[in-house]
Amino acid sequence: MKSINNIFRDIVSSTSGIYGKNISYMFGDWDYIAGILTEWAESPKMSKLRFPIICLYSPYTEDRTGRDRTTTLELAIMVDTLKDYTNEEREKVSFEGALRPIYDAFIKSIDKSPDLVHEYNNSIPHYYEENYRYGRKGVEANGKPFRDFIDVIEIKDLRITIKNIKCYGDRI
Repeated sequence: MKSINNIFRDIVSSTSGIYGKNISYMFGDWDYIAGILTEWAESPKMSKLRFPIICLYSPYTEDRTGRDRTTTLELAIMVDTLKDYTNEEREKVSFEGALRPIYDAFIKSIDKSPDLVHEYNNSIPHYYEENYRYGRKGVEANGKPFRDFIDVIEIKDLRITIKNIKCYGDRI
């Protein structure tokens, strides 16, 4: 049985292909994500891979009472930005230039995922929120300011059904 974390790793990989540029992926709670992004910032190899990124927030709960698993997820699509941008600049550079195209590619990738049940009639149930605040005011992690200013599309209450695919590999 494939984990939700790995299903979304594949979905983000597909999203990168549609978008035409690398999109990083991470899962965990905000403190974990902020900590890893801060570590990546200090690494010459990883710093250029930090943004854009799609993050799957955990913990999440799976309903396994039926034949297929269901869950409701929260995710964030993030790009780095400049603190001094006006909202109008943020709209043009961050949201029109990157976040909305990534979001569109992400939704297409979810819809095409072979790991999910597609009962959505071309509309995957979720809530969409554009967050300009973190690009202007920043974000705190563990009471400390997160070093990057980011613009974010938050996806809330993404309701999916995971196919019950059994994998039987070689056993010892």
